[in-house]
Amino acid sequence: MNPEDYYSLYAQKIIDLKKQRKTDAGLIVGVSGIQGSGKTTQGKKMEEILKYFGYKAISLSIDDHYITHQELVDLRSRDPRYIRRGVTHDIPLAIANLKSLQTMKNGQKISIAGYDKGAYRGDGERISKEVSDKPDFIFYDGWMLGARKVSDESIFSSGLPALETPAAQQFAKDINSKLSDYEPLWAMIDFMNVLYVPHYQISLDWREQAEKPLRTKGEGMSPEQIREFVYYFWRSVHPAIQIENLVRDPVHTQQVVTIADDHSITSVASA
Repeated sequence: MNPEDYYSLYAQKIIDLKKQRKTDAGLIVGVSGIQGSGKTTQGKKMEEILKYFGYKAISLSIDDHYITHQELVDLRSRDPRYIRRGVTHDIPLAIANLKSLQTMKNGQKISIAGYDKGAYRGDGERISKEVSDKPDFIFYDGWMLGARKVSDESIFSSGLPALETPAAQQFAKDINSKLSDYEPLWAMIDFMNVLYVPHYQISLDWREQAEKPLRTKGEGMSPEQIREFVYYFWRSVHPAIQIENLVRDPVHTQQVVTIADDHSITSVASA
């Protein structure tokens, strides 16, 4: 699909939705997709397009709402399986930040959370960001955005990558039990756009492409470290379960964008 057509139609859909709402509140557009699928890139592109049509937009991520580093350290002391951030978000903070963006007035300045992923040798730390322009559209993206608790946990023992061992399966089940806590946050999303990568394991190759130049500088992850990094997030919220569920969820998903291995857009459809 021609990218220009995609972005034009996408913008028109959410502009029409905002006009239908007949409210001054910012419209929250959720963007869910695996790591490397283009969530941030699309958000920035949409900001430019909407500006052309006279609208203001802001992009933020669920990553901005991770718990603080000290809270992560405390969590690890109780459960050492949390070797990375993963499903460790401050949900009340996320809700409060989105509400503040939705309801802020022209000329008002507000502070919202951000996240420095490089702090503490990659553990990350929360930071603050100031917003001074009232947004008409709020793009909120995430690798696990919209993930909902599954009732049949046998799926975790069906042989999916990253879930080969009993310990990995138990971790997935424990994270699954936490997903109900996110429902109030997901309920704030006005329009959910799912970036669907059928061959989701390509994310390993995408990460390798990003890390390879860094290794020539003595930085970046090795192929083994990449696999461990990606698999941790798959154990937490597996794309073969959660993204597939979102793609087939007409209640919570408004648009599904199929992404090929070369990052091109192959199709756009309603859920």
